[in-house]
Amino acid sequence: MDSARFGPSFRLQDELHLLKDSLGAVDAHYEALYDALQIELCGRRPKILASSATLTGYEKQVDVLYRRAARVFPVQGPTAARGFWTSDSDRLMRRFVAIAPRGVTIEYTVDRILTELQSSIRRLVEAPEEVCRSAGIDPRFASGLVSLYGTNVVYGNTIRDIDAVMRSLETQVRVGTALNTTTLTGCDPFEHVRGALERLERPEDAFEERLHVVAASSMMSHGVDIDRLNLMVMWGLPLTTAEFIQTTARVGRRWPGLVLVMHKIGRERDASIYRSFGKYVEHGDRFVEPIPVTRRSRRVLERTIAGLALARILAIHEPANGTPLTTVTRLRAFVQATGLDPAAEAEAIAEALHLAGPMDEPLRRDLDDWYERFFRNLRDPGGIYRFPSDLSPTGGPMLSLRDVEEQAPVYGDRLR
Repeated sequence: MDSARFGPSFRLQDELHLLKDSLGAVDAHYEALYDALQIELCGRRPKILASSATLTGYEKQVDVLYRRAARVFPVQGPTAARGFWTSDSDRLMRRFVAIAPRGVTIEYTVDRILTELQSSIRRLVEAPEEVCRSAGIDPRFASGLVSLYGTNVVYGNTIRDIDAVMRSLETQVRVGTALNTTTLTGCDPFEHVRGALERLERPEDAFEERLHVVAASSMMSHGVDIDRLNLMVMWGLPLTTAEFIQTTARVGRRWPGLVLVMHKIGRERDASIYRSFGKYVEHGDRFVEPIPVTRRSRRVLERTIAGLALARILAIHEPANGTPLTTVTRLRAFVQATGLDPAAEAEAIAEALHLAGPMDEPLRRDLDDWYERFFRNLRDPGGIYRFPSDLSPTGGPMLSLRDVEEQAPVYGDRLR
């Protein structure tokens, strides 16, 4: 059978703009590994299709991550109101309101806004005919409006902001009935997040039992696609325009949404954007910052080299051997039988990572040094190594993105 037929022809990447900084550097090494393995095994590398709603400087990012020349579709439209996805229309999907508190704190302002929002929706629940009549709305739509606008999202840039919101919800927001709240942050356990999203997507029948306010951090800015979320209060501007676009896109996805942006007017950036907020929103995609990413990081190579080297053993040498190379004894016998050379292995990794220029010399030296120590440990007859991963002089391969830092052991002792 033709082995070239079995390699993946496409790799799909969602949210490309998130592959930046240290995460992008780590991913760049593994993307290069995937390409190198597939070329060696199948003779061709796949095409890559990536998507992102906020992306600038994609040419450099794609070159660093995938060693490809990038093409973007669709290109930016000729005007802010006309492009591939948009056109001039009277159908407003998202309205932005900039608020700069004067003489009061931002905490007080957020409390008052949440109080008014929740009080208004409760009036709609209690007297749908009267409220709909005053608003010129058919009363038949009352229950739908309660579902679509009865849950408010408060977005905070920091955990401290989220904690302040939760304290205020407990003591300062008085709406007559119980106020059900929750948080969506990176500190929340997975089960808590999954339960909260389930309740938002499939709300309880009774309004009193539903979630009324969600205090969320940047964790919510990606992947939370819930049509019922259409009211957001932002506690200060996010630090980047991309984050502002991604976060505000969580509301008004299917039904008209409202975003109330509380500017921390004492901060220079918030004050500057407040003065030209309309144009900032209108031309937001033109203000997105380029993605910072590099593949020339010795610290990152130190964490990824074990995974790259052991992947070659698993994907290239083990099939050639015909028997598993899962123990040090078997790997040592294979090296002795085939004369596997550490310099050749280091060169294969260097070619995969495209370490060919003068700026790459420090990384090539690190590769040579790592393989010399790896093979020295392998040849050591008195070593206590059992598995090939034990031979790595820099620790085993990464099992999680949290492995970028030194791990601290935690010991427990049962209280007597």
